[in-house]
Amino acid sequence: MEALNAAHDYPPGMNSGDALRERRAESKYLQSLVRADAAVLGEMLACEIADHWVTHGVGPTWHELWSSDRSNDWWQYTLGELPDHRLARNPTFAILDKLGWIASNSSSRSLCTGRRFHTRFHGDHVSSATPHAVGFLVARFIGVHRRLHNGESPGWPEIAATQADAKGIPLFFNALDGHAQQRWLHTQGWIRLVDNQLRRGERAKSETHRRSKLKRASATLHAA
Repeated sequence: MEALNAAHDYPPGMNSGDALRERRAESKYLQSLVRADAAVLGEMLACEIADHWVTHGVGPTWHELWSSDRSNDWWQYTLGELPDHRLARNPTFAILDKLGWIASNSSSRSLCTGRRFHTRFHGDHVSSATPHAVGFLVARFIGVHRRLHNGESPGWPEIAATQADAKGIPLFFNALDGHAQQRWLHTQGWIRLVDNQLRRGERAKSETHRRSKLKRASATLHAA
């Protein structure tokens, strides 16, 4: 199988170094197309994911999303053809994940809509902070609330009514918006559900530990 793949990637008569450079250049070009129209493609694929959850109760596989009509239509319109998935699929999904259109973890069919999908209609009424920042703020509030209320978790009405970014802009439009975003927050490990109660997730705990280490290191540096 490795020999067959090599023969496909580097046909006879083509220098492997030249082939590698050509493939890298093509991959960069495809990524530039995705970034230039990420809002359109992101919304299209997020809608595909949302429809799949409504119909099947789980997310689509990466292959199903890549092979969907919405994906094909965008590539046909933008490029004139569907590009080699080995060059374009992973970078495309990585870009859309970073921008918050989609979210996933290592679990099968975990692919779900990201924060940007839920906030796209709210404009300046909700924070434009990154999903990473929003996830940490939500998890931190849950942890603090539980410590102050004898282990009782907050609900989405409390989170939506009180949580804002550094500029004071609310993280969520309302409680319904917050609850709708629960899936990606759970998928990315910021929160977890225990007996229908919101708890901090493992990613949130790791991020808190990382920030504490940085804070201690900074304090030590300034004291030296």
